[in-house]
Amino acid sequence: MANNQRKRYKKKTSKKKEENALLKFKGLLIIAVFIIIVFFIWQVVISLKTTPKDDTLIITEETTEVQGVGDIIDYALKRLEIPDKFIKTYKIDDKIYKEITINSNQLSLTISNIFITDKVEEKGGQILNVSESDDGSKIEMEIFDPAAKQYYILILKNDTSGLYDKITELSIVIDDFGYFSGPLLDEFLALNKSITFAILPDLSYSEEVMQKAYNQGRETIIHVPMEPETYPKDDPGKNAIYVDLTENEIKKRMKKFIKQLPLCVGVNNHMGSLATQHEYVMRPVLEILKANDMCFFDSRTSAKSVAYTLAEDMEVPTCQRDIFLDSGEYSDRVTAKTENILNLALRKDKIIAITHARKSSLEELKQILKNLEGDNIKIVPISDIVLPKEYVL
Repeated sequence: MANNQRKRYKKKTSKKKEENALLKFKGLLIIAVFIIIVFFIWQVVISLKTTPKDDTLIITEETTEVQGVGDIIDYALKRLEIPDKFIKTYKIDDKIYKEITINSNQLSLTISNIFITDKVEEKGGQILNVSESDDGSKIEMEIFDPAAKQYYILILKNDTSGLYDKITELSIVIDDFGYFSGPLLDEFLALNKSITFAILPDLSYSEEVMQKAYNQGRETIIHVPMEPETYPKDDPGKNAIYVDLTENEIKKRMKKFIKQLPLCVGVNNHMGSLATQHEYVMRPVLEILKANDMCFFDSRTSAKSVAYTLAEDMEVPTCQRDIFLDSGEYSDRVTAKTENILNLALRKDKIIAITHARKSSLEELKQILKNLEGDNIKIVPISDIVLPKEYVL
């Protein structure tokens, strides 16, 4: 009887041990699964932290949607930077003619012909004939679009009347970027891509503005905060260039700004009516710019500024402001500033204007740009003023 009880006890004990073992296994399995899940989540988090954001260093090329050979011709002329006023379009016997005046100081007829040919053939168009005048001043291209059954005659000719010489280059710099992103930034990014953005360092959106502008092929410069005559009433901002800083500290701050905004091609001063008056302040600033192949644009917040002349002496590419677009007490500032630009254009072939990154200034700028359409004004990036260069295809 006792033996039977022991047998039953052993069976119960054995079964209980098996149940305990199974429970233990299940527990270990749950723990293992939990650890695996935690590990997986941890890896995902690490990956998200180390994966570059959408606005990290990505080089993109602006693309234009083209539908047919006619569109690709227009696209090619835009890439060659031929102003609309120098393209005359008309139709004779179902053939579309385009008379195109080329700035021979920057672009040859041969290069224009080659570039247009490449683009047309990429789109499936056919170059039927190319002829050049005896004196080399004109090239005529006959093009056929098989899809649309359309013939085009392009007449490329050199500017023999000095029309391009009458064009004034206008560089517009918009100061104070870095405070905002979102829809307002998108509105500014929708402006003519030759307009330059000046970005304040150390702000929440400074690097985002730099990257987005760069991605669309727009130039940016660092809007370096500098001490004004009205300091401390007017605070230039974090890590500004003050007149009581040592040379080493000025260079250290400049290097920090450049490291933070490495895609910028140059610098202009934010405030700085006092700092720009002193050579001992501006010399170390310019030395750092020269070492980094960057230009300096003097905003001229003081008539006593020595920055521009010092930069010239140090052989740092430089220029200075001609006009503030969003300043002055005018009942109609848009009209007044448009007239100022046109008056300056009568005696200058290069003009530099400054406005600011705020909604009211944006709306005024849009209207000024609209008012200038049709005049001999060409919007160019700041580098074209500071360091003029021949056209590079």
